Amino acid sequence: MSIRTIQIGDQPISASVIAFDKDGTLFQAEPFWIALNKERKKRFISIAGLHNGDLWDRMMGVDSEGVDHSGLLAIAGEEEEKIAIAALIYQQTKKPWVESLALSEKLLEESNRSLNIKDAFIPTQGAKELLYSLKEAGYVVGIVTSDQHDRTVECLKLLDFHNKADFIVTPASVAHGKPAPDMLDKVLRNFTVPAHEVLVVGDSIVDLMMSKAAGCKSVLVNEKPEMLQQLTPLADYAIEGLDGMKVIWEKRVY
Repeated sequence: MSIRTIQIGDQPISASVIAFDKDGTLFQAEPFWIALNKERKKRFISIAGLHNGDLWDRMMGVDSEGVDHSGLLAIAGEEEEKIAIAALIYQQTKKPWVESLALSEKLLEESNRSLNIKDAFIPTQGAKELLYSLKEAGYVVGIVTSDQHDRTVECLKLLDFHNKADFIVTPASVAHGKPAPDMLDKVLRNFTVPAHEVLVVGDSIVDLMMSKAAGCKSVLVNEKPEMLQQLTPLADYAIEGLDGMKVIWEKRVY
């Protein structure tokens, strides 16, 4: 008889449900962030003027070196972004708040529609193989993401996993997004599992905070040394890439 076990590095882990973050975990984060920021920024400057382009980037946490992984673009959910963008539009144009909010919502909707999924989303090394190995071993595997549901499905199509995911939870289906525990609480209710049997795999502080708030275990996956050093104390386990997480089969004779 063979017994399955998840192994993080050289440590065996007990879990029955695996909840993956999407951006920065299953897909490279910066290509997506940069592509999305480009679509949003060109719409913002059409509203507020070309001279405010640098102000937009500073608010989003984007500069010549890349994207701040702790900044607005990287961490915030779309509802939070909508308010921040509306505030910037109001500040720079003095348009009424209601109009600024409507323009912000339109900006986000148009940017989402125009984003090229195949160009913006590049799977991380080992993502597809890990998802498949977990499913084949009988684990419940799904996504908890700050992104939209429809775009998440389109992303999972790139991994041929859109019909295999057991759940996709986004902020739209709960009261509060990350770092609140709501998305994981929904998973716990839907699959009637204790919190300690859920393993959260993510790259950011909000993933780890969400996991801790829900009482689940967490695996930090981040290839950036400074982020790995900063966030490891908040995680139960930490690895540089998904190839550090495997399903191990052990044969037992009774």
